[in-house]
Amino acid sequence: MLKIENYSLTLIGNDGQDLPVLENINLEIKKGTCLGIAGESGSGKSVLAMSILGLLPKASIKSSEGHIFVDGEETTNASEKVLNTIRGNKVGFVFQEPMTAMNPLMKLSEQIGEVVYAHDPLATKTTVEKKVIAALLRSGFKEPEKFLDSYPHQLSGGMRQRAMMAMALVMEPKLIIADEPTTAIDAELQIELIKELRNQIDKNGLSMLFISHDLGVLRSISDEIAVLYCGNLVEKGPAKEIIDNPKHPYTADLISALPRLVKERKLPKSIEGILPSPDSKPWGCVYSDRCKRVFDKCSSERPVLKQVGENHCVACWKI
Repeated sequence: MLKIENYSLTLIGNDGQDLPVLENINLEIKKGTCLGIAGESGSGKSVLAMSILGLLPKASIKSSEGHIFVDGEETTNASEKVLNTIRGNKVGFVFQEPMTAMNPLMKLSEQIGEVVYAHDPLATKTTVEKKVIAALLRSGFKEPEKFLDSYPHQLSGGMRQRAMMAMALVMEPKLIIADEPTTAIDAELQIELIKELRNQIDKNGLSMLFISHDLGVLRSISDEIAVLYCGNLVEKGPAKEIIDNPKHPYTADLISALPRLVKERKLPKSIEGILPSPDSKPWGCVYSDRCKRVFDKCSSERPVLKQVGENHCVACWKI
């Protein structure tokens, strides 16, 4: 459903300086599976997601290389007309913060119905309402008819996030991109939302790109996990293998920093140092200035992904 080949992206900074935010990304999502993207804030996760659908402002892009295909159709450098037939129709996007993404002056039925009208301007009011109710049911609303006339501020945080899911699902797309959809809700609602999303994958054969900094969440929903650091792909493989047997030092450090993934009741450990900005990446391995296993070659030469197991790849000189 999604194939990213050697994709690199350089943006223009506020001072006009080049910002290489993504470097040689290679990923794919098979039909009916979920790929989780992990990494700290600033790793390039959301930029990668927006690049798939051409959502980045054209004026902010200095250059891009490589190719992105959605269901066999290339979206890199595609026209707005082509992209608009893909957005919402073939690919649904669940944004990170529903209160920002939703219009506070529009009723729930209007906001979700707007997606239908965008792709079918001649749709009848009855048809649109049926699609809206069906999408809300698929998103976990028990009695959606009661909420059609509700405004965003009248919904709980969990309901707003489900409403965002409904907007993404209303046109029954083949691929869902979910950008940190569980960040703003509590643990109980996180579990419910993940169950609903995983149900859509298993029951309806959807493909999904799920972005999160939380490997615990990704373990619950993903078939495979890719770890991004500083715009570089440092490890990818089966979700269970990544969590239980991480090969890259950054992946291992992420797991050690998350309380519910730390085994033997050890205290979680924070990762020392800070994520470098795109214009100040280390010359060699991008994690070399924070890694505890660093040696001379790490600081002078950028490692490439190499296979260390079935569908498991790592970019590290120590492997």
